[in-house]
Amino acid sequence: MIVQYKLQLAQLDNTPIPSFWAYRLYAWLLAQLPEDAAERFHEEEKRQLAQYLNHEQIWTVNLFGEEAAELLGQVLENTEQIELHSNRILVLEQHRRVIEKPEELLRCGREIATKKAEMRFVSPASFKQSGRYTIFPQEKLILQSLLTKWNALYPKYLLDDADMLAEMEKGIHIVDYRLCTSRFLLKNTAIPCFYGKVILEARLPIVLQELWGALLYLAPYSGIGIKTTLGMGGIEL
Repeated sequence: MIVQYKLQLAQLDNTPIPSFWAYRLYAWLLAQLPEDAAERFHEEEKRQLAQYLNHEQIWTVNLFGEEAAELLGQVLENTEQIELHSNRILVLEQHRRVIEKPEELLRCGREIATKKAEMRFVSPASFKQSGRYTIFPQEKLILQSLLTKWNALYPKYLLDDADMLAEMEKGIHIVDYRLCTSRFLLKNTAIPCFYGKVILEARLPIVLQELWGALLYLAPYSGIGIKTTLGMGGIEL
């Protein structure tokens, strides 16, 4: 199960909220839980949520699994304002969407399967490769990230066939992009990252084309790259 919340935020003085405040919002959200529950959500391997804040001041929170949907969903649905240190943030409106099963992603993937797709990185994104940050969204890294997130969400439907992955890597290409480098402030670290858009072209057999469509459809929920739990890698198609 995936439950997505989109909350329209605003400060009292209408000052724009920086995207790196997504980490503060995440910390605030977990602080609303009992201590033992909050500690479980800190365990990265569980991947129970992904969230980000875009330039339109929309805080998107994606919850994975029934526990996250119940505990954190209840908090979000009952929130009208958020206290972040000395800042008060108002929740002007919110929307909720539910994806019950992976079959829905596959069905939607068939509907959007196309040769070209525009992927917008609406919060700073980065990858980790050979111990270094990679600030360009290479096709292989995008595909690997989405497959990793799919397999973490749906371990009963693993996508790990080596020949299939090799064929997908050969058939997916970035054909255009408009990107800027940036930094994402996380505690005392400025993580090198990028934002902007890429145009991806996929020339694949129909079955793999539809699977690629499902992975694309997953991207706005799972995010792409590193630290999607903390506010990075927010995606719109």
